[in-house]
Amino acid sequence: MFQFMTSTRIIFGEDALQSSLSVINQFGYSVLLVSGKNTQRASPIIQYIKNQGMRYQHVAISGEPNITMVEETALSGRKFQPDMVVAIGGGSVLDMGKALAAIIPNQGDVYDYVEVVGRNVPLKTKPLPFIAIPTTASTGSEVTRNAVLRSGQDRVKVSLRSPDMLADVAIVDPTLTYGTDRYTSGRGAMDAFTHLMEAYVCGDPNPITDMICEEGLRRLSRSVIDGCLNDDFSARADLSFAAMLGGMAITNAKLGAAHGLASALGGKLAAPHSVITARLAPYVMQENIRAAEKSGRADVLARYRKMAQLLTKRTNACRDDSVLWVNMMLEKLELPKLSEFGVCQTSFERVADDALMSVAIKGNPLPLTKDRLMYILEQVCHCDGDCESASSMDSTTSVSLVDQSNQSGLTAYQDIN
Repeated sequence: MFQFMTSTRIIFGEDALQSSLSVINQFGYSVLLVSGKNTQRASPIIQYIKNQGMRYQHVAISGEPNITMVEETALSGRKFQPDMVVAIGGGSVLDMGKALAAIIPNQGDVYDYVEVVGRNVPLKTKPLPFIAIPTTASTGSEVTRNAVLRSGQDRVKVSLRSPDMLADVAIVDPTLTYGTDRYTSGRGAMDAFTHLMEAYVCGDPNPITDMICEEGLRRLSRSVIDGCLNDDFSARADLSFAAMLGGMAITNAKLGAAHGLASALGGKLAAPHSVITARLAPYVMQENIRAAEKSGRADVLARYRKMAQLLTKRTNACRDDSVLWVNMMLEKLELPKLSEFGVCQTSFERVADDALMSVAIKGNPLPLTKDRLMYILEQVCHCDGDCESASSMDSTTSVSLVDQSNQSGLTAYQDIN
């Protein structure tokens, strides 16, 4: 038995945004608009709202959202009393919008509702209607039911999660990704890859997510270079579609150790979540393949081999070729290494402990012990450069860690007509 859920309505295609703005009218009169720091992205929406004589409050965020940002913005949002939340931007912006839509109508603080470090209480009141408009091909947040938030006091990333948090409308317009720089494009594409990869090999897949992942991997592998390096429009559309499929997959299957470790590292490093998961992916894949070989898990090995065939377009590809493909893409896309963010100065023991508490790691195709998670981190550190393993360090000794819990990264714009 399995279930499948996604956003209520998906509108996909070139110029989908301009042709679909009228959906805003379906949800009321007052709009809480969330965007990134490039507020020009929101101009078509603002102009439409003004033309319709509607009220709006505009919040622009910088960086990945943390719990403090959500709590502060929810307070002003409750005073404004929006009928809906509309978010346009990358995955962080969509997560912020999704979190606000959930928290504004619910009493208490964010820690009441988040996983791992909070009480994980179910939402008492249904979230506000939410419209998601991605401007990057990356997280697939437009079709997921969770928002990833940094908990500064715990130095981890956690999820606010509910089936009711799925967007009412997802408008996926590939033209919004045209001209995106190589770094943003590359880390977004590899973020989509880790979603598709982990959902495909996870311990609880289903026939629908299998089809979704295979199509997503097929599209991503054929278009990642042309889309990210050459800004080819057809390839950009493929990447947007693949990212959306990745979001659908992780909503209905499970994740794995790459995301489990990333959630633990995300609160300790000043590195984007997408870069962390991408750089961890090949080491986690290699560890899972070796663990499956030792335990005789032919089903897991078959999935890695099939994935290698999809990625390389070679019918004779072996399971290890999937790891080689990932490493090749990381180099071609020039994604930064985790050593640049101080991973080798973190306490691997602390990270492994935090990772074992994450929801994501429970979906790994085989259980990995704390020692094996520490080994993965040591491999990342060793292969990144000539740095001494810091697995025995206490986490408080690091000079490279960045705790941004007291930095809201928030700018508010308000225009109430």
